Amino acid sequence: MTNQPAPLESKRLKDSEFTLYGWNTCMQFFKTRPDDLCRLFYSKKRSSALGSVKKWCAAKKLPYRELDLESLNKVASATHHEGVVMVVRPVSPSSVHPFIKSGLGSKGIGVALDCIGNTHNLGAILRTCAFFGVEGMVISDQEGQARLTSSAARTAEGAMEITPIYKCTDLASALRDFMSKKIYVIGADLNAKQSIYDIEIRFPCVVVFGNEQDGLSLNVKKRCDQVVRVPGVGKIQSLNVSVAAGVILSELVRNRNTKNGAQ
Repeated sequence: MTNQPAPLESKRLKDSEFTLYGWNTCMQFFKTRPDDLCRLFYSKKRSSALGSVKKWCAAKKLPYRELDLESLNKVASATHHEGVVMVVRPVSPSSVHPFIKSGLGSKGIGVALDCIGNTHNLGAILRTCAFFGVEGMVISDQEGQARLTSSAARTAEGAMEITPIYKCTDLASALRDFMSKKIYVIGADLNAKQSIYDIEIRFPCVVVFGNEQDGLSLNVKKRCDQVVRVPGVGKIQSLNVSVAAGVILSELVRNRNTKNGAQ
């Protein structure tokens, strides 16, 4: 008879471990916090490239094993692992309150997500945040908000280890608190009258991206100093939210780096 872990024990194990997969995702993790590595699995093709990681595992007496493709798929619960899977200790998002209290840099940019429901969009936005040097990303505990899953981490390509992630219980309240610190809040909304290219942007600022189907919620929209859209010229009426995030953050960074950027 095989001893099965009790349900509570299984939940504790799940809460204390997180599966990462994908080359960039795993290597950025190892570069940033190697002490949180628990186990390593890899393909024969990746074995030599993972020499330094395997040496670390050997020195720390951590399990590491070469697996065939089918076994790697099973360990990752996915097929897009690129020959490497790491089981790690997760880092939970910090409370947004210290982030609000410390504020952003004088020309800093933050991002907030209003119930982004797709984990791939969450990961893609996080990757874009890291690319443009966003100082922090705020997500809420509200129903409908995608969680920081293994697939989100894979899509983020290592950005989960770069861009600080903060959580809040109510996004509208968090935005109100940002505004009390004289942080400009911009909402991205398909139906906005003004274009991101036509407004005067003030820094520091936080830009909010809304749900894929419903856009910004009414309470969040009320907390925005400006609500803007990305203008298009074709027959397609909207961009994927992660693409829109890239366009808007690029414009914010361009604006910040010109002499015309408002102080």
